[in-house]
Amino acid sequence: MHGQTDEDRIFQQMVSAFDTPAYIRRAKTVEAAWEQLLERCRRQREEWLKFPKLRLAMVFALVGNGEALHEYFGSSDADALAALRDEWQSRLRIPVSPAQSPQEVQRALHQLQSAFERFNARWEKFVHELDLTDINRLRDGYNRFYVLEKECAVRSAKVARAGFQPMPIVTARDLQDAFPALPAVRLK
Repeated sequence: MHGQTDEDRIFQQMVSAFDTPAYIRRAKTVEAAWEQLLERCRRQREEWLKFPKLRLAMVFALVGNGEALHEYFGSSDADALAALRDEWQSRLRIPVSPAQSPQEVQRALHQLQSAFERFNARWEKFVHELDLTDINRLRDGYNRFYVLEKECAVRSAKVARAGFQPMPIVTARDLQDAFPALPAVRLK
């Protein structure tokens, strides 16, 4: 390598000693922490959704179809429940016959409403009690050191800054946006 200074050779040796530059490792660590947090939320959410899914499947088994729900709920609530049924594709283990009385449907609808309310209360509490200190510490480190580490690796401040977007801290609101509450359905 003609024209390479001792400083350049030392720099290249140091870079080659690591398989991945520090700025890339830092970005991957931050992304992995976010994915782990999302997966933890997904697992907990799926566990707690079992009962609301069961209650919704029961209501549809009793009333027969989404159109019948318009009799009990406002149009937007009935449509939201039909969309959840389509999304969840929940199945009952034992076949349920259509309701024999309006009281049977009303009881199932109240149980569905209660299941949704309980889920939402648990979910909100869970999200607000998550300790986000570690992920926010990683994001802070990313914001403070990513450009510097990249500049050391690419040896250009301009290239290092190009396209850099600081990461905002993670809040409970971010998780609520990623995993929204169930609709607050109201009986007529």
